[in-house]
Amino acid sequence: MNNKSEGKSKTGILLAGVVLAALALLLYVLFAYCDLAHRIELLSYTKVSSYEDLAAMSGKPDGKYYLSCDIDMAGKDWTPFTFNGVLDGNKHAIKNLRLDKPGSAVRDTYDGNMKSYSTTLAGMFDVIEGATIRDLTLDSVCTDITSDNPCFAGTLAGYMGDSTVTGCTVKGEVYLRAHDRMFGVGGVIGYGFGKLENVQAEVTLVCIDTDRTTKDEQFMGGITGAGYADFINCSVTIDGYGSEHGYAHNGGMTGLYMFYPKDKTHEGIMKGNRIYGKITFFEDNPDDRRAYCKALVGETLSEAKVCEDNGADFRTVEVYNYDADLLPGEHAKSFTFNASEKGRYELKTQYSNDGADATYGLFINGIFYKKVNFPKGSGTVSEQIFLDEGKSEVTFRFLPGDGNIDIKDASVEKSSKSVTLIVAPHQDDEILAFAGTIQKTIDEGNIVKVLFLTNGDYYGTKYAPIRIKESIDALRSLGVSQTDVTVLGYGDLTMEALLTAGDPQQQFMAKSGECTTYGVSSLNAFDYHTMNTGNPGKYCAADLTTDLQNYLTACRPDRIYTTSEYEWHTDHKYAFIMVRDMLKKLSGETGYHPVFCVSVIHGEETTWPERLTDDPNNKSMMRRFTNPFPTMKTDLDWDKAVKSDLTDVQLDKKMKAIAKFVSQNEPTEDTPGTKEYTYSFCKRDEFYWEISY
Repeated sequence: MNNKSEGKSKTGILLAGVVLAALALLLYVLFAYCDLAHRIELLSYTKVSSYEDLAAMSGKPDGKYYLSCDIDMAGKDWTPFTFNGVLDGNKHAIKNLRLDKPGSAVRDTYDGNMKSYSTTLAGMFDVIEGATIRDLTLDSVCTDITSDNPCFAGTLAGYMGDSTVTGCTVKGEVYLRAHDRMFGVGGVIGYGFGKLENVQAEVTLVCIDTDRTTKDEQFMGGITGAGYADFINCSVTIDGYGSEHGYAHNGGMTGLYMFYPKDKTHEGIMKGNRIYGKITFFEDNPDDRRAYCKALVGETLSEAKVCEDNGADFRTVEVYNYDADLLPGEHAKSFTFNASEKGRYELKTQYSNDGADATYGLFINGIFYKKVNFPKGSGTVSEQIFLDEGKSEVTFRFLPGDGNIDIKDASVEKSSKSVTLIVAPHQDDEILAFAGTIQKTIDEGNIVKVLFLTNGDYYGTKYAPIRIKESIDALRSLGVSQTDVTVLGYGDLTMEALLTAGDPQQQFMAKSGECTTYGVSSLNAFDYHTMNTGNPGKYCAADLTTDLQNYLTACRPDRIYTTSEYEWHTDHKYAFIMVRDMLKKLSGETGYHPVFCVSVIHGEETTWPERLTDDPNNKSMMRRFTNPFPTMKTDLDWDKAVKSDLTDVQLDKKMKAIAKFVSQNEPTEDTPGTKEYTYSFCKRDEFYWEISY
């Protein structure tokens, strides 16, 4: 480089530095000016620095106010009032506000049929009208209202009329118990119209219809329960629970979006919003069901003119037990047991249950194990659990689909029963290969549990609930309780992709189009990951293997049966590989070393197993199984397989259990039907190999 070029280069660098410095100075001056302008504006506002100052705002509700510090409302009584002024939070928080009664204001609210109701309202303000509220945080706020009138409840306000809420954050919960015609809850606003921009809500919402004899309308939304507000760049994290005996309208952002009154119009905006979480609800209304529950808006009667760039990671959980109010999962009862030695114990739990038969989640040392059934009434239920030596925590916790149960006491004593686990890649594998083993184990007085890896949705998600129900029914016919059936809920035909991926966090999509775990809420058969963590698992190796490890750690079965690594179906092959590798891991880390056995569903030849034939009297002639791998080189020596004969009764039950799989047996518009194949597993014996690991 010559001197002239070098000089130009240095000059360019110097000029660039000067420009950057000038830009930084300009930004600093701009921010300083804005901050100064804001401070100057606040000089004309009334300072609020205490509970007393906050309460005094009710004397001049159209004034302008700003918070000069955080205000802790713990232990303070608060009466909601109507606010028409300006409240600038000035980046400060109102903490621990408790609201247990509506304000004195009432407003007309409108249902989906444009009927109006004079409605009571609850929140920090019962009503905000023509108001501006900005840069305010409500931290650990709780609204808990019981009303015999139409009522809307929120955290900030029960009703918003032509107001603006910007830059605000709400963290808290809203409970409403009501029954009269129209009522609902919102994470920020109960009901209303105006603009909410850059609002963040992390809320638990509970709305309970207290009258089962009348049909009313219930509304729930992460920002508003109902109305026609504009939502711009808002973020919602919601955990909602709605129990309704009429019409339910639930949405991650708002339960009902409509323009009202009739003589008004509005060009709505829903832009740049994000919704996370779930709403668990039931609608007890068999004759005229609506059951609205969606990520953004439950029911839309008037479309927003602008609706764009909205995203959601949202789950709706519809429950069909109408005899128990739905409540958040924090409701739990824990017991600590100090075991003198590790081993199997019988857990006896005393309870009372005023509703219908219901379930609670059972957790061992913080890991979800299973759901336990508590029949209506009161008494004691027993469950087999495994405890390590020393202290262990046993917890019963409310989960989606559960009822309202009072756990009174629990005790443990050593048990001589054993637990056998069937790990089935798909629904029906457990019956085809292990129906005899299941019956023999139960006849001996021991426990059988079944763990499904996939949800059977190869031909589409509509088949998942069908196939899971068929397996539950088939297993019940053999004596296995539904609460001993667990669904991991991964996609059919995904095992190989998940378990051979270089990145264990890589997420895959199943043939069904799904990429997260799911079960069947209507059967109270939710996926294991959701029960354990509160959220579905990703279709990735990390979540799949963690789910298996957690289940085995909590259950600790004495014997485990699954399918062979030599089968042509990859889900079967990788089921074996995953279980074997997990047992190696747990054996080395904890000493847990159960008996590990495999059988075969898909053998070497397409004609295996031999199809049934009929004798002259049309009675099926039951053969014995032949070697599933007659020419294929495997480590499975047919001469060393354990073969177990089935009695006539056991064989008859197996045939009837296979008959439960109508979706597999009979052809449909999507499926070919494999009746000849499935019934060919009705043989005089069953077989398995014990595998070293």
